[in-house]
Amino acid sequence: MKFFLAIDIGGTTFNAGLFTQSFNQIALSDKDKIRNYKDRDEIVDAIVNQVSTLIIDSDINKTDIIGLGIASPGPLDPKKGIILNTPNLQVFQSYSICNDFARRLKISTFLENDANLFALGEWYTEYRKNNVILGLTLGTGLGFGLTINGEMFTGGNGMAMEYGLSPFEWGMCEKNVSIRYIRSRAKELYGKELSPRIVEDFWYNGDPKAIKIYNEFGEYLGIVLSHVINMIDPQVITVGGGLSKAFECFEKAMIMKIKEHCPSFNQNKIIISPSKLRELSTMVGACIMVENNHK
Repeated sequence: MKFFLAIDIGGTTFNAGLFTQSFNQIALSDKDKIRNYKDRDEIVDAIVNQVSTLIIDSDINKTDIIGLGIASPGPLDPKKGIILNTPNLQVFQSYSICNDFARRLKISTFLENDANLFALGEWYTEYRKNNVILGLTLGTGLGFGLTINGEMFTGGNGMAMEYGLSPFEWGMCEKNVSIRYIRSRAKELYGKELSPRIVEDFWYNGDPKAIKIYNEFGEYLGIVLSHVINMIDPQVITVGGGLSKAFECFEKAMIMKIKEHCPSFNQNKIIISPSKLRELSTMVGACIMVENNHK
């Protein structure tokens, strides 16, 4: 039997997974926090240790591993295996991650934007009957991934869909459509630091300030999605990332704003739904990427 390894590196956490050749999960490491380590070398050592532990604990031979797929926030250079100047993972800027991990682990290693892999994994696990799938990751930043007929659309230079970095009237797009917005508005309205999870709990308890925060967030997200929907006309928008757990909190405001600006949404039955598998879809996408590169 052959296997795939996947690593999901986010803005604040990382973990690794081991999968069969049919993309079924065998083992998954616990998430670890980037802030637990003082520099890139320590983080990389911790990730390598996660991968090595999965291999040892699963009692498999390294020669049976087809390859390792790494998911990371962009922008990236997937062809060269380099993480570029990503604003949400500054400790890894200008890092030749594929060469380093291939050297350390002696395993063929491939890199792709986490949102692209999320969209690919969602297509494979949930939406293979649909042709155009938009994957949206809401977390430390804002990520977009697009699959067309089961293939990632990455553009002419491998850096398509970096819409979170685009300018809007409030500044960079993801400034108001990510966890940082929930945190900053909570501090303004409550006068103290609150996690998005706590604000979400307040929302479910009917707290007016929490409702205001998530309504604002939903409206900003609706504006952003209106641009993307009018441009690519997806059949499905699947939402992942940490904030997808609060989907119910911002769904109504988001949909109302989309309906204002998107003839396609009003005419067609575009699905907008939180992912069932969330980060696991990203790892499945990473495994598919490895398989495609191995052919």
